[in-house]
Amino acid sequence: MTLCQTIFMELGRKEATFFGMPKLPLVQIPHHPSGGARPGEHAEDARIAIGPVRETLTDAGDPAEAGASGAEARAAE
Repeated sequence: MTLCQTIFMELGRKEATFFGMPKLPLVQIPHHPSGGARPGEHAEDARIAIGPVRETLTDAGDPAEAGASGAEARAAE
């Protein structure tokens, strides 16, 4: 899984496909120029990303693609 800023999603998907990982999970986060970020702005982005990251990491999809079944992933918690 990769966190990817909004403006780089298209590039991230193309790069993942080019490097043989077309199903690489990309979690979209807002784009803020780091030098111009207000205090706490990135922390809020991280809080917003927690849900999509959790869903991606606990997805009970195809075990061959995910590396473990949903049950195995939950047992490891």
